Amino acid sequence: MENWSKKLAKSIMERTPRLYEEKWYKGKWSYDYGVVLKGFQLLWEQTQEKIYFDFIKDNIDYFVQEDGTIRGYSVEEYNIDHVNTGKLFFLLYKETGEEKYKKAAELLSQQLANHPRTSEGAFWHKEIYPYQIWLDGLYMGSPFYAEFIQNFSEEKDYQDVLRQFEISYKHLFDPKTNLLIHAWDEKKVQPWADPETGLSHHFWSRSIGWYLMAAADTYELLHAETDCSLLKEIL
Repeated sequence: MENWSKKLAKSIMERTPRLYEEKWYKGKWSYDYGVVLKGFQLLWEQTQEKIYFDFIKDNIDYFVQEDGTIRGYSVEEYNIDHVNTGKLFFLLYKETGEEKYKKAAELLSQQLANHPRTSEGAFWHKEIYPYQIWLDGLYMGSPFYAEFIQNFSEEKDYQDVLRQFEISYKHLFDPKTNLLIHAWDEKKVQPWADPETGLSHHFWSRSIGWYLMAAADTYELLHAETDCSLLKEIL
């Protein structure tokens, strides 16, 4: 398995040494980097081969400035997708001690502190998608949220992290199929929303995958510190 992981990593590094230069990104801050680079982090943790750590750092350093600001990122967009790549900041801060990574993580944490929510307290997917919960939003925000508390918060209170799963599961789980529906609109006004339930009409396997990985990654961070019975039920 390790050999195939290395082969895949080698292919990525050779084809796209700077992920942000891919034509569809054009230097924009994106959740996709975090998906790829988290894989590199796991590979580095298994092998301790510096080439993988350097690939992470080189790509993140394009975005994270010395004062902790993030190139191309705007807090005011309140886009939960924009939190995901911040998961790499914890690794980089731990290994280098450079304050810019901590400051960048704090910037994303400020977004979550002020992020718009549904009436029950679930994060909107984006400010331009008001009152909406999307399954993929749990992956984009929750593991970062949990790891930030673990690393930088004096009070290790993870209840708000777990509440994101509780609220989304309550509204999106379909007991007829035992699957999770992709999205829910609290106001029931979106064109895709059922006017009675607010639910979208589709299951999306990719977003179900996002949700399950969100639960797995969050459980891995929290299971020794708090009650994760809901996450275990989901998994």
